[in-house]
Amino acid sequence: MPDYRRSERISISRATPGMELAKDIYSRSNQVILNAGSILDAARISKIMFYSIDTIWVYPLPGQNVGQETLAQQLKNSVEFREFSKRYDETVTVLKDSFVKIMADEGELDEELLLNEVDSIINESGGKSRIFGMLHCIRDYDELTYMHSVNVAIVSNCFGRWLNMSDEDIRQLTLAGLLHDIGKTQIPKEILLKPEALTVDEYNIVKRHTLLGYDMLKDKSIDDRVKMVALQHHERADGSGYPFGKTAEQLEAFSMIVSIADVYDALTCDRVYRSRICPFAVISSLEGTERLKYNPQYLIPLLHNITETYINHSVRLSDGSVGKIVLMNRSELAKPIVQVDDIFVDLSRERNINIEEII
Repeated sequence: MPDYRRSERISISRATPGMELAKDIYSRSNQVILNAGSILDAARISKIMFYSIDTIWVYPLPGQNVGQETLAQQLKNSVEFREFSKRYDETVTVLKDSFVKIMADEGELDEELLLNEVDSIINESGGKSRIFGMLHCIRDYDELTYMHSVNVAIVSNCFGRWLNMSDEDIRQLTLAGLLHDIGKTQIPKEILLKPEALTVDEYNIVKRHTLLGYDMLKDKSIDDRVKMVALQHHERADGSGYPFGKTAEQLEAFSMIVSIADVYDALTCDRVYRSRICPFAVISSLEGTERLKYNPQYLIPLLHNITETYINHSVRLSDGSVGKIVLMNRSELAKPIVQVDDIFVDLSRERNINIEEII
């Protein structure tokens, strides 16, 4: 009897357990890997990926419209994201253990262990072009210092590659991202986790984490640039930062790069005292009122590359419509061209419309 169910061709990254194959899957040597009618499970999805099969024909699950899934939904449902999330959790645990050893002054830091953990997370993301999408999907939970540190390390690693750094410099920049906030382990949790605005005295205590972090790392056998990032990541190019109010020419390059990764991740993650801010609102601020605080030598190429990672992502606009980012406006990165149904909306021209949310 003919099967009149609607089948769809999907990327293997969008395959989910329970889907039924609509067509046989063949290897490149024309051998049958799985027959039509097979119900996908984790083992079968892994088998398909083992044979480097990029797309498959499936019958969507009841109530599931595969063709209308947002990119974020596709990522969350993918095998890569499940593996990414698992590796992410493991890396957070390893980082916590490393911080405990440093606080207890139990010998030298195991750089290789920490850097291998970050490399594993990036590899599980399916490529650096997808890492920001993966991080966007994993932001639903927050363990403040440790998760933020892992995020900043991953973002810094991407930044290093975009800036064409050497492999060794990228490794040290990644380590700097991991350790930049280690001083916060010395700040009382009731202050770090306070849901209301901090008092002047409490904020002054928080600001001490840069000095405390440097003090924890200064005698360790690690790259001096990593130590300086712990001290300088809240300094700003215009002299408005802390602890010493230094300006761009007085700052370590690593510190200026990690400071951008730090503020980008901090603002786009949920916090106990506020909800996450849309990445495009953060980018708009960094292009506008905040731009003088950061060295343009690093800020401009980093913003260009960050925004490119959001092409093809679904977004909700301030007028309530939903569309997909299709092209960046190089002169105004926070205002890309968005396709809403069959209409292309140039946000650089529609000044009263902004991106409110990546969905």
